[in-house]
Amino acid sequence: MAYAAIISLKLTLHNTLLHPSRYSIPCEKREIESLYEKFELLRWFLEEYPSRESNEYETSLERRIGDVACRAEYLMAIHLNNPSHSKDFLSSVRSKARNYLAAFKNDTYELNPYKKEIMGRINIKAMIKKVDSLLDEVTKIKEQMGLEIIQGRGSLMEEEIKNGRFCSQQDYEPENVLRQDSSKVTVSKTKSLMVGFDDRLKQIMDHFTGQSDALEVISIVGMGGIGKTTLAIHVYNDPYVVSRFDVRAWATVSQSYSVRDIQLGMLDSMKILTKEMYRESDVKLGVRVFKYLKNRRYLITIDDIWDTNAWDGLKMMFPDDNNGSRIILTTRSGYVAAYASPSEARHHISLLSDVQSWMLLRAKVFGDEPCPRNLQKIGEEIAHNCCGLPLSIVVIGGLLSKATRTQGAWQSIAANVTSSSADQCSDILRLSYNHLPQYLKACFLYMGAFPKSNEYRVSKITRMWVAEGFLGQIQGQSLEQVAERCVEDLVDRSLILMSKKNSMGKIKAFKIHDLVLDFCLKETKSEKFLQTIISWSDLLGSDLASERRIIIGPAKASVHPIIPLNHQFKAFKHILFGCVYSSISSYVLSLVGLEHCFIGSGVLLRWKLLIVLDAAEVEFLEFPYQVLELLNLRYIALRYDGHTPASITKLWNLQTLIILGHSWGYIKNRLPVDIWMMAHLRYVRCDGAYLFGSLAAKFDFYRKHLVLENLQTLSGLWNLRFSEEMLQSIPNIQKINVFYDIRLRKKKWPDYQLENLANLHQLKALKIRIISFREAYNYLNTSPMFKFCFPPSLKKLALGGVGIPWHDLAIIGSLPNLEVLKLFDRACLGTEWEPNEEEFPKLKVLTLQSLNLEHWRDSGHFRSLQCLIIRWCYGLVEIPSAMGESSTLTTIELEGCKDSVLNSACEIREKQKSNDNDTFQVIYHKRSIWRNLAKEVKHMQMPLCNFLISNGFKSICRIMSRDPNASDVE
Repeated sequence: MAYAAIISLKLTLHNTLLHPSRYSIPCEKREIESLYEKFELLRWFLEEYPSRESNEYETSLERRIGDVACRAEYLMAIHLNNPSHSKDFLSSVRSKARNYLAAFKNDTYELNPYKKEIMGRINIKAMIKKVDSLLDEVTKIKEQMGLEIIQGRGSLMEEEIKNGRFCSQQDYEPENVLRQDSSKVTVSKTKSLMVGFDDRLKQIMDHFTGQSDALEVISIVGMGGIGKTTLAIHVYNDPYVVSRFDVRAWATVSQSYSVRDIQLGMLDSMKILTKEMYRESDVKLGVRVFKYLKNRRYLITIDDIWDTNAWDGLKMMFPDDNNGSRIILTTRSGYVAAYASPSEARHHISLLSDVQSWMLLRAKVFGDEPCPRNLQKIGEEIAHNCCGLPLSIVVIGGLLSKATRTQGAWQSIAANVTSSSADQCSDILRLSYNHLPQYLKACFLYMGAFPKSNEYRVSKITRMWVAEGFLGQIQGQSLEQVAERCVEDLVDRSLILMSKKNSMGKIKAFKIHDLVLDFCLKETKSEKFLQTIISWSDLLGSDLASERRIIIGPAKASVHPIIPLNHQFKAFKHILFGCVYSSISSYVLSLVGLEHCFIGSGVLLRWKLLIVLDAAEVEFLEFPYQVLELLNLRYIALRYDGHTPASITKLWNLQTLIILGHSWGYIKNRLPVDIWMMAHLRYVRCDGAYLFGSLAAKFDFYRKHLVLENLQTLSGLWNLRFSEEMLQSIPNIQKINVFYDIRLRKKKWPDYQLENLANLHQLKALKIRIISFREAYNYLNTSPMFKFCFPPSLKKLALGGVGIPWHDLAIIGSLPNLEVLKLFDRACLGTEWEPNEEEFPKLKVLTLQSLNLEHWRDSGHFRSLQCLIIRWCYGLVEIPSAMGESSTLTTIELEGCKDSVLNSACEIREKQKSNDNDTFQVIYHKRSIWRNLAKEVKHMQMPLCNFLISNGFKSICRIMSRDPNASDVE
């Protein structure tokens, strides 16, 4: 990926220019600036070059550009890591440098291809000559095309984002290279994906509306990409299905699977997964699933199962209690379907007809808009050539939705879609991939860094994109916002499938069809973008020292695993690390995917140039001090219990710092206040950590360097003081998630100065939670914890245990931009709430959880409310009837409430239906009374025995049955 390599290199060069101590003589700065400018010209060429059918020479040129960019970044990184190139070398690290260089020279007999170049001072002029040679070739190509390289032109990505859209390079007209009008709107077409499946959907739903109480296994059979999973998703999320079953769970198997991963995925889908379960055996996990499903009506969806052995290994977890439970299987194998389901419960999915294919393609491209007449014939031809395969149709539809709506543009695409191809789906995927803008190609290929069948969390993958340097800086947009737009664009192109939205309506997680991911993995191998290690053959057949990214895949049951998990590190030490042992400075820039193993940290020194280290699942026993030698790190995720040293500031390039504990709990990590010296930080999550050190002294001494303009997120910290000095250092913070311990009363609560939060004018999301033991609740119930003042920019607010009186909630209701409000764990004091008029003008989502609220009086003040969620509010009598008149409300979700609350929700549903709101739904989760008890104990952070002693029988009955006099207490 030449483009991604150039963007990453530019980030390295930019950071070098910002730190003069990183180069030793004045001419170096001029040389680095020249190198930066020349690579900018190459970047522009790759962005603007519209050729789609590249010849061998052009392909070779792009690869050579990528190789030179990789080499330049490699050498610059070595330069920055080598202490002999620092101005401080002679004065502070002379002896250490001698030892380092001596050891370095002793390895000359095993040098990698680039090591000879770095034995002395890097010859940047020689690198500039190589780039000049490439620019000469680029200029000749541009002259042949009648184009010019324009100095100082802005980024294509920047222009597209400013115009409110992403466009592919196919958006250029073949004749006059004119870009499409930016006013074109891309429409989401979720319902369009069901074109041609209506009859089959009704047949499957009959299995749920019938009178049979026996456990039924329903199989959906068809070839890859035909729409089996899409059909299963619609059944799984159908409102009738959601309300009928006590438990729903989803598990994806795929061809290479792990029973353990499936079990953990099901427990997570049931929302009962804990960190302790990761340590349990497969047998114990299976027993947990079985016991949880026992005596409950459940729906289990098992997606993409390939063989009968997989079904035999799973079906033992599903009890048959003759209560109407159902299991849905999707499979490509008719034999598997016949093995698991009776004939009447097997549904074979056929290819779409030409008419259905055109209907689906038209809906994908135009939504509810009509298709222009001049494009209909070409569109029907494209639909016909997709051979009735829905995946091919929606992928090509995603491409057409980004292209200009002209005959020339559509004909150029139609010419590449033929029905005679032996691997027609793969050809369409390649066509769509080739038409991706350069800045999206690397983002798409990075999907290969994660296991099949997993959900991709947008927040994680976008941070990794930013750290890898795939995305350029755009004026007026943060890199995180640019990354989110890239995700949305890939969804629009149907290369990825959105699976979850967050409360703000943004994409939270997505999945990738296995055919798309297979294509992605082939491309990563072809372009030498990353190396995935899953089996022994991957280890033995790769030159890992020359790879830029190494992805460690989890062991699967149906392939020969890399190593058993309990021997994982031992094998890596002798094989994986042995591959790069001879090179102190390996070429590897990213290491992703180490899972569930105990390792020593010394092995990390084998990758001196790492940019991304994703070791969140590696259980370090203490902080791995060797990572402090990896000066190029931009992303690091670790898991350990202990303190973080002040020397973490050596990682001056760091953008993302994630420190997780082995288990969630009370403060167990000290985070040095020195992190405020790390100017590039964008995301900090340190669970169970608190800042230590003399904050005031640091601010006085380092005042010039303490503005972290890039910091977007601060999460997981305890007892954080929002002093004016601290807030001045994080002016652009957008998300804060902090905890407080009510037992720490050495200082008064006002000392935490939460009222200063009003000075954070960019803050969008805030979560504050007080964690307390039962004995502290008397104090909580008598007085508010804090004096709050929130910034008007706030869009999402979550408060737990803060003890605000209901009548003081007006301070929150007056926030002009608030869209999501979550009140939980005694966030409010009192039993009555009556909002005032003109409050919550833009509130869309309201969650009330574990509150003492009994009477909620409302006269229709929530004008914009779309979703109301009430959980474990055992005293609440009813939902205000005024909700029935809301023109925006679409969902009420209930769990652990009185029957009268459910009845009032049903009355609101009837009012909504009478007002022609057919999309309105009431979701009622039937949960175990013992689970309600367990959740209440968990919120209070105390052992079960202490809870039973402290609360007494009536309180337990209140939690278990909602009524201390109820007769259904188990």
